[in-house]
This record gives sequence, C-alpha cells and structure tokens, in this order.
Amino acid sequence: MLPGVDASAHVVNCFRAKYTNISLDNFAHLWVSKPAEKLANRYLKEVGESEDIAHCLRHRFFLERLREFHIQATNGVFINIGAGFTNYPYLINTPIASCEVDKPNLIKSKQQRIQKLQSSQQLPERDILFLCTTDLNNSSENKKLFDSLSQWIGSRQSFILMEGLLYWLSQDSVNSLFKHLQQTQIAGSLLALNAFKPSETYKAMFQRLRKFSEKGYGIGNFPPIHSAKHSTRIS
Repeated sequence: MLPGVDASAHVVNCFRAKYTNISLDNFAHLWVSKPAEKLANRYLKEVGESEDIAHCLRHRFFLERLREFHIQATNGVFINIGAGFTNYPYLINTPIASCEVDKPNLIKSKQQRIQKLQSSQQLPERDILFLCTTDLNNSSENKKLFDSLSQWIGSRQSFILMEGLLYWLSQDSVNSLFKHLQQTQIAGSLLALNAFKPSETYKAMFQRLRKFSEKGYGIGNFPPIHSAKHSTRIS
C-alpha cells in the first residue's frame, strides 16, 4: 500500500466499509485490503476510537447533499477533488455526469479495479471522467486542473466536493482553489468541504492526528485550515 495521502484514502475507505448502515456506502468493501485494515486499526488506536463513526457520518452527510442536488439540478454535474476510493457516482439511483480528480497512481489503480468490478457486475456502469493532478499545492497545477474542469462543466450547475482534502494543503493553495472555484461554478451550484479550524490545532486529538500523519502516513506537513463539514450553495 502506498504511503502518504494515498494511504489515508485506503484507511478512510475501511471506516466507511465498517459501518455501512451509517456511511451508506455499500461498495466500500470492494476496496478494502488487509494492509489497509491493519493501518486503519492502528489509526483508531493512536488517534481516536470514534474516528471511524465520524468518517461514516461525514460521508453520509455529503452523499445526502449530492442526492438532493441531483434531484434539483437535472442537468447538474458532480466533481470530486481528491476522490480517493469513494463511490459517490454509484450510490445514487440514476447516473450523474461525474468527474474524479486525484493523483495519477491512485487514479490508475482505481480505473483498473473499476473495469474488473464492472465486468463482474459488482459495480453498476457509470461514465466517469478521471483527471490527474500531481500537486494541488502547485499554483500552475491548479490552473491547469480548473481550465479542464471549466471546459467540462460548461454552463451546467455543479456539485464540487473536496472531502478530507483541505487540511493537506497550505493556506495559499486553499485560497487559490477558492479563487478558481468562484470562476468555475455558476448560480445554483454547490461546494461541499470539510476541514479544521485553526483553534483545533491545540487539542489533544489533533496532535495525535498530526503525529500519526508523520509516522503512519509519512507526511511531515499537516497544516490546519478553517471550517468543519459544510456545503454552500452558489447564488
């Protein structure tokens, strides 16, 4: 299993698979591996034993917002930046035009797995555009990404999700992302995200998470960003 942010995608997926009655992710088990389960269990011991429930609730919150958006915006599109091994396009009853953004190695492994799962009818057929970005802390990468997204979205309303993403980025990079988002989304669109308030950095659980990120994921820089789980409609 890959280190870094990629490993966190595996861990969070294990949490969703553990309590599907809460997360509502009936496909999460398809991505679970033994190494991922081992690291997820270590996460719960070293960071917080209720973190799996918290992540399941987070997923359910965003899924319910997406379902509401899909009903209201019949021609709307869904963009998941930092998609990891989430299954949102498969968890709504009717297909929605979707785009997933993540690192090249994660996108490649996910696409290969999706082909096998769809061939064996373990996943329903969905038409998903995959876009790769190597570093969202790079301003030129952000511009390139949003140039592609703007062209794909066109004049359609969009639901853009950045779940578990912002706290891996610098404040300057987050500011850059929001600038591009403002130029990309039209009225009636939704932006959904979660992150930490700066005041959270002084709490014991955050310090445990920082320590685990360094040792469990091999990531030394874990900058806190403001806001909790949230969705905002663009007017």
